[in-house]
Amino acid sequence: MEDFRFKVNLGGMIEILSDHLYSSPNVYIRELLQNGVDAISAKKNFEKEEGITDNTANSGCITLDIEEGKKLVFTDNGLGLTEAEIHQFLAIIGESSKRNLTDGRIQTDYIGRFGIGLLSCFMVSDEIRMYTKSCKAEDADVLEWRGKPDGTYNIICHGKSCDKAAFFNTSPGTQVVLFAKPGQEDYFTRETIKNLVIYYGMLLPFPVIIRQEGKEEQINPVYLPWESNTSESRETNKNELMLFGNMMFAEPGEDINENMRQQFFDCVPFHSEEGNVSGVAYIVNYAVQPSAKNGHRIYLKNMLLTEKGENLIPDWAVFTKCIVNAMDLRPTASREGFYIDDVLLKARDSIEDSLIVYIKDMAETKPEVFDRFFSIHRLSLMSLALVSPKLFPIIADQCEFETTRGTCTGYALRTNNEPLIYAPTESKYKQLSQLFFAQDKMLINVSYVYSYEILKQLGEMYDIEVMAVEDWNIEGLMKDLSPDGQDETFDFINVADRVLKQYDCRAEIKNFPPANQPVFYLIDEKTLFKRQIAAARATADSMFYNMLDAFAEDIGDDTAAILYFNYENPLVKRLAGQENEADIKLLVEILYIQALQIGGFPLHHNELGILNRNILALMDKGMD
Repeated sequence: MEDFRFKVNLGGMIEILSDHLYSSPNVYIRELLQNGVDAISAKKNFEKEEGITDNTANSGCITLDIEEGKKLVFTDNGLGLTEAEIHQFLAIIGESSKRNLTDGRIQTDYIGRFGIGLLSCFMVSDEIRMYTKSCKAEDADVLEWRGKPDGTYNIICHGKSCDKAAFFNTSPGTQVVLFAKPGQEDYFTRETIKNLVIYYGMLLPFPVIIRQEGKEEQINPVYLPWESNTSESRETNKNELMLFGNMMFAEPGEDINENMRQQFFDCVPFHSEEGNVSGVAYIVNYAVQPSAKNGHRIYLKNMLLTEKGENLIPDWAVFTKCIVNAMDLRPTASREGFYIDDVLLKARDSIEDSLIVYIKDMAETKPEVFDRFFSIHRLSLMSLALVSPKLFPIIADQCEFETTRGTCTGYALRTNNEPLIYAPTESKYKQLSQLFFAQDKMLINVSYVYSYEILKQLGEMYDIEVMAVEDWNIEGLMKDLSPDGQDETFDFINVADRVLKQYDCRAEIKNFPPANQPVFYLIDEKTLFKRQIAAARATADSMFYNMLDAFAEDIGDDTAAILYFNYENPLVKRLAGQENEADIKLLVEILYIQALQIGGFPLHHNELGILNRNILALMDKGMD
C-alpha cells in the first residue's frame, strides 16, 4: 500500500476564506496587524531567550504606507523570517510559525494560530510581495517572497540590503506590499485603511503609524486607559474612561464631547484572572429592551476580535457596551469569536460579579443615583433580579406594580402584612379592579413583563402568601341577599338567566359596593378565549372557519361567565320588580353588553347591533 500526500488548491482555499470563513475583505488589515503583532512578540521572546536586554531601540512599531487607491506597504520591526521558515510557514497551508515544533502548541502571547491569515490578502490583491530580514543572524539577507493565488511563489535574495525595502538596511522585520486588484480599490484608500486600523488595532501596545505623501499619523494611544496610572484621582480616571468610550463607540462624524453627555450613564472597570481578561462596561444612558444586542468591542491580545459579546458578556447586561481585552482566551479559526471553555465561563462570571457589585454598591451608597439608574433600565434590572439572589432584594424593593391602591413598590407590598392577590392578565384586572377598589382590597396587575416572576419570588423570600385571583373567593366580596330579597328577585333571575343563556352566560344577584355599579361581569380565561375566537370568526375568510371552529371545540363547554346584578343599585331594584318579561329582556341585554364594553371584551353575535336596537326601543317606550 502506497502513501500519497494531500494537495491544496489555493484558489479554492481563497474562495473558502472569502465566502465562508471571513466576514468581508476588511479582515485583510486585521490579519496584517495580527501577523505584525505576533512578529514583534516573537522578536521579544527571541531576545529574551538570547539574553539580549538592550532592545529599547528596537521596540515594537507598525507602519502602513498608502498610495491612494493603489498600493499598501505594511511594515513591522518584528522577528523576520529565514528562507527555511518561508518555505515552511508560507508554502504549507495551516502551518504556523507560532507553533512549538516539539509539542505543536501555540504560545499564549501569540494571536494567530492557524497559518492562513496571510491568504486573506488575496481577497484584495492578485499578488503578495513580502520582504523580510531575520533578526536571528547579524548578517541575514533580505529575502523577497512573491506569492500568487494559483499556488506558485518564488524567492529572491537581495543580499544584506535592498533598494525596494530600504527599511531593512538598518533593522530586521517584515514588509508586505499589496497592489489593489480591479474592483478592490476602495480597500486601499487612506480613509478605509485608517478606519480599519482604528477598528481592529486601537488597543495595540505600541505605535501604529499611517504614512501618506510624507505625512505621519499615529493611530493608537499605546496603553489601556483602564490600566493607566497617570490619573491623579479615581474621578479623573473615570473622566478619561468616559472620553475613551465615547471615542470608541461614536458614530462617524459625531461630536464626541456632546456624545459623552448623552450616551453613557457611567462606566465600570473589571478584571478577571481567568483568561487574563480586563476592560470597561459602559452603561448606556437610555432604555434598552431586554432582548436587545448591544455592540461591544472584544479584543484578543489588543486586537479586535468581534463586536458580539455572546458567552462572555452576561445576557442580562443589555444596558452595557463593553470594551474587553482578553489575553489568554482561545479564538476560533476565523478569529471572530472565542471557544467556549471553562476559562471563558470563569471570565464571564468575573465580569458578571463586577457589574453586580457595582449595582449593589450604588443602591446602598448612592440611592438617588440608583433611583435614576433604575428608572432608565427597569426591565433589564428586573431580569437581572431573577437570576441574581444577591441583587434580588434590592431590585425587587424598587420594582413598581399597578394595584387597586395605586402604584406600589415591592417594598410596600412585602411590608403590607396581607396576602398578595394578583390578576394574571390585563382583562382580568380590569374586570375585578373596581370591585376590589370599592372594598379597599388590593389587587395586583402582573400582566407586565417580569411582574409575576418578581411578585412570586418576593413571596417566597419573605414568606408571604401570593395567590391568583382565581384562587381567591370573589364572591366573598359580595353578600347574599336576605331570604326576602331572594324571593323578590327569584322570577327576575330566572328571566335574566334565559336571556343570557344565548350569550354563554348566567345571571346571579348579590349585594356589593359600589352601589352605583349595576352589574359586574366575571369571565374565566377559557370563556374569554372562546369569545375572541367567535369575534375573529365573524371577520375571517371562509378558509379559516374550520380552523377557528376546531379551536372552539377544543375549549369545550365547561366554561363559565357570570353577570352579577347588584341589588344595592336602584336601577337593578326597579328592574327586579318588573313583571313585563320583554322589558326585562331589553334592559338585561343592555346591561350585559355595556358590561362587556366597560371591561374591553370583544363583541360578537351582533351584540353591538343588539345594544343599539334595545336603546332605540327603550327610547320609544319612554316617548309613548
